[in-house]
This record gives sequence, structure tokens and C-alpha cells, in this order.
Amino acid sequence: MKDIQEILGYTFKDKSLLEMALTHSSYSYKYGEEDYQRLEYLGDSIVDFVVADELYKRYPHADEGVLTKMRGAIVSSSPLGQVVKEKRYDKYLRVGYGTISEKTYSDIFESLCGAIYLDGGIEKAREYVTSHLKGLLDEAHKNYNMDYKSCLFEKFGDRVKFEELSKSGPEHSPTFEMGLFIDGKLVAKAKGDSKKHAEQKCAQMAINNKKLR
Repeated sequence: MKDIQEILGYTFKDKSLLEMALTHSSYSYKYGEEDYQRLEYLGDSIVDFVVADELYKRYPHADEGVLTKMRGAIVSSSPLGQVVKEKRYDKYLRVGYGTISEKTYSDIFESLCGAIYLDGGIEKAREYVTSHLKGLLDEAHKNYNMDYKSCLFEKFGDRVKFEELSKSGPEHSPTFEMGLFIDGKLVAKAKGDSKKHAEQKCAQMAINNKKLR
């Protein structure tokens, strides 16, 4: 616990919160201790808020659409998970069995944020988010035009399937409506002047939908 607190740059008053933030559901199932899921739920909202607030202040002339894209490029599973891997927070995770999934890495980032918030308040949680995501925040204006489809497959793997729902307009300039299915369930649909463009729009909608896990 001492080592990870030094890396975090924050010392917990209540060490049980830190332990909970690093307890995977497999460990909880095996040993009966509470896992990080509630903290991850809380941290997810805080990370979203802090990043949105930072972008709002840094880019006063950006409209809602651009701000949403920039935020999505920062708070999605891939960049948050990469921070956890670089900091090696995952090596402190208490796992009962199995391997760590890609989504778990981003969960750790968010659960640690939730734990810091409960232990030290919103300003300490803000410091955690802004310091760990400084590079992404600084480069947000360059990185927001991301490949959402690649990010989607990285997050959900072979659970993802795209299907053409309709095709309209003249043959020389058709409009395609594509549907995005995850685990067989339609989660997004969008139109574009090509299947690829429509699929990217669907993927963006799914990546920015925090309810999808």
C-alpha cells in the first residue's frame, strides 16, 4: 500500500478505501471482501466531470460537438487503461483467478479516483485526474479525431457486429444506414455516404455511451 500511494501522489487516511479500489470481483467472490465496482461507478462520473470541466475551460470557443469528441478520446477505456499500465497500478490489483481484461485497466483508474474522492474530497480527486491525464488534456485538440471503430473493437472484441439496415438515394451517390450490434443487441444506428462513415458514427455513439460495458 505504501508503494502505490507514493506512485499515486496521495496518502489515504482510510487505507480500506485503497484496498477496496484494488479488489477485483474474482478476489471478492473467493474471499468475501467488497470489490471495486461501486468505487468505479463513482469514479467514472468524477473523471467524466473533471475532464469535461477542464476542456470547457481550456477551449472556450469549442462547440458542444468538438468538446464531446475531445472528452471521448480521453475518458474511453483505451486511454485510461494505458495510464494504468504505464503507472503499473495493475500489479497491486487483488485478483482471485483468471487474467486481467482490457476493461479492468480503465476500471482501476476510475475506482482509484472514487476512493480518493471519498477519502480526500473533490479537489484531491481533481488533482489525481488532471495530473494523470495531463498529456491527453494538453493534446486533446489533436487527438479527438480518433478511429472510434478501432477503439470499439479493442473494447468489445468479437462481440461487435455491423449490419447494413438500409440503402437509399441514387446509385451514384447512395446513403447507407448501418446498425451496430453488441452481443446481438442493436445499440446504435447511423447514416453516411459510405458504409465506413456510417460505421464510424455508430462506433462513436457506442464509445461515448457510458452505459455500455
